[in-house]
Amino acid sequence: ILGRADLPPLPTDLPDQWSYGVEPLNGPPGEADRRDPARLLVPARMMMIALGVGLGLIVFAWARSLWGDQGGLLTLALFALSPTMLAHARLVTTDLAAALGFVATAWCAWRWTREPTLPRAAFVGVAFGVALLAKFSTLAIPLLLAPAIGLALWRGRQDLSARRVPGGIAVVAVVALAVLWAGYGFRWSAGPEGAAELRWDAIESLDDGSAGVRAALALRDARVVPEAYAFGLAHASVGAGRRLAFLDGEISNVGWWSYFPEAFVLKTPFAMLALIVAAAVIAVRRWRGRVQEIACLAVPVVGYLALSSTAALNLGHRHLAPIYAFLFVGCGALAGVARGRRGRAAIGIALAGLATATLWAAPGYLSFFNLAGGGPRGGWHHLVDSNIDWGQDLGRLAEVVESERIDRVHLAYFGTADPETYRIPYRKFVMVHDFRPSIAATEPGPGEVLAISVTLLQGMYLDPDREFAVAAGREGRVDRADVDAWLALRDRETRAGRDAPALADWLVAEGSLDPTVRDRLVAGLRTSWIARIRDRLEPFARAGESILLYRMPTGDAYRTLRDPERRSTPAKG
Repeated sequence: ILGRADLPPLPTDLPDQWSYGVEPLNGPPGEADRRDPARLLVPARMMMIALGVGLGLIVFAWARSLWGDQGGLLTLALFALSPTMLAHARLVTTDLAAALGFVATAWCAWRWTREPTLPRAAFVGVAFGVALLAKFSTLAIPLLLAPAIGLALWRGRQDLSARRVPGGIAVVAVVALAVLWAGYGFRWSAGPEGAAELRWDAIESLDDGSAGVRAALALRDARVVPEAYAFGLAHASVGAGRRLAFLDGEISNVGWWSYFPEAFVLKTPFAMLALIVAAAVIAVRRWRGRVQEIACLAVPVVGYLALSSTAALNLGHRHLAPIYAFLFVGCGALAGVARGRRGRAAIGIALAGLATATLWAAPGYLSFFNLAGGGPRGGWHHLVDSNIDWGQDLGRLAEVVESERIDRVHLAYFGTADPETYRIPYRKFVMVHDFRPSIAATEPGPGEVLAISVTLLQGMYLDPDREFAVAAGREGRVDRADVDAWLALRDRETRAGRDAPALADWLVAEGSLDPTVRDRLVAGLRTSWIARIRDRLEPFARAGESILLYRMPTGDAYRTLRDPERRSTPAKG
């Protein structure tokens, strides 16, 4: 019941991106001798570190040109001590690369507004083209930078006349497009002759009228961009308004406007928040003399936060990586203001606090939360998924299993790493990405150990509606027509920006199911069992910050935990 009720199912021969990604790292699942993923991960992460160094150099150069040597050094220190930058400068994802492209484009655009020559416009185009290759969200860069260009015109700079702007924009567009095509080898087709064709029919069948899909189809038909880029944009846009999100104990299909502001506050060290507030106060007080510089830093931050807060993709704090770079540059202004002994002491205290918070989280920078968020060990009560849990602690789980002398664990794992690679003696309980579907899942019995990712512990990706439909259908309590009607309702509500009621609650509201039957069936779901484990048991060990280990009770305590008291109810009809 995952699909939409009014659309055909996905073709079964679509490529699986998760299997495609895991096999080069670990080898095919059927191989007895699995590869060591570090063979490819280490070189890839070295490249990410290089990108991180590049981003650090750009923010240093920008701040130095604005606030002098001391401002540049302060900005560089904030960058180097940021848990967010340290976390994503070693993960092979698009987030830091997108931040680099975003900030590099903004920096080059700022330089062009000060000296609007064609070479500088070409640099803007190169940076923007690289950003487009990194992530589709960078398509918003022109929208976020346009106000800064408009402000420069409004300020009446003689060397940035209205006649120069169209020419500069044209150069930027041509160069960026050339860089994008170069990234795909100047080839229109997604693959060499004879390779499998992209399944555009699947994209078109799932299109719900989103602007992203329509734009991708238009770009494909006009052959403005490579086919693979257009297909990727369309694929990313399909269902973009419907992705599960978790915030403060609740799961939503449409997200919250407060998601990213709260994530920013909870995952930013207090010292950094204090410096940001101080820099904002100074900017308000002294804006008259440096309107253009302040706008080039503040407008992208405000615009990016506004776009993020209105989007339904509440997938993780990592999407805010670009705004941190702008904030670091803005905070560099504090070095010029804090000239006295007290001012320098205040900045020193803030840097010491930032360093302490970062060292507190080391080496698990991804799971950093400040004390308001519960710290690294309590942050999962507020945010999960890539905010704290990307399956990164499987190696640490192997160490815990060995140190605790655990013979076998039942594993509920959110991630794509292979437990067999780490020689973990496990039985499959829940695997979000299950590369061995032929192996049956088992449940932890009395006295046995369950190792569970905190994302699953909070109920994410467990799909209780599907589980309930199967359980109720097995007893004849629900039929296909009921499920189809609920699916149609869910799709309508999602498109309207609202969460639909759970299937079980909707059936009761419609009079199709007795509440006592609903309660009994819901209590027996695997999702409910995991919730009871979370709420009633205490973990006896941790693997990093993202995997908790629980020992199941025995006797009546286990039976109560696993199978709450049930009452039989006559079947429907």
